[in-house]
Amino acid sequence: MCSPRRGPIQRVSPGVSESFGTLRYGRLLELLLYDCRRYMTLTGPRATFVPPLVEEWLKGRMAISDATHVVNMPSVPPGWSAGKWGEWYVDMDGGNQRLTTKIPKPYWQSGWRLQHDRLLQAASTMGGRIPLFISGDLHSLGETRMLRTSAIDLRGNPVISVLPGPLGTGRPGWPSLVRGLRALPPAGLEVEEALPALEDNGFTIADFAPDRITLRYFNWKLGRPESALDTLEPFRVTELSRSG
Repeated sequence: MCSPRRGPIQRVSPGVSESFGTLRYGRLLELLLYDCRRYMTLTGPRATFVPPLVEEWLKGRMAISDATHVVNMPSVPPGWSAGKWGEWYVDMDGGNQRLTTKIPKPYWQSGWRLQHDRLLQAASTMGGRIPLFISGDLHSLGETRMLRTSAIDLRGNPVISVLPGPLGTGRPGWPSLVRGLRALPPAGLEVEEALPALEDNGFTIADFAPDRITLRYFNWKLGRPESALDTLEPFRVTELSRSG
């Protein structure tokens, strides 16, 4: 997809990118993996998290892939903000467990949100597919359904965003301990939070079948013996069915 970066320490096989690529499971599943911070730019409304060439590639894969399921896996999740700088969103910590856009976010670029909106719109318009995003970064378990982003209506095929959970976060790694608030829905995004961001250790297992995706969420207390995994039950199960 993109030429690899080379250096005296890190070696990459020819034709393999360090930042962008896919994982394929036959024609059942294609996972789109992309790094949102290595190539971010600071050019105002033209700024991007991923290069324009990569954006076009992502939209192209969503449009023409022959896989039954196409899942976006960016390094920065859509659907939530913790008031951090390197996010899609302009929101800042407003105190009292809330976000605000009234406090300027230094060096935030409006083009980041524009690219975010274009990618969500491309996902929503995938005919007959479940527009699913799975991303970490926020050290949480979560699930949200995005119905609108800025002026773009996504209700025809709402975009699902999942925080799969951190395996081993502890103090002070939770957003609320560092910034005073957990991850919350940002401004300019209409959502239905099926699972508000939960600051708990855990993981998510996604099962892909031709007609559906099943998400099983598990939480995990550090210090438990590995044998406990044999009887661990999900605390939430979500069934996502294809529309066509």
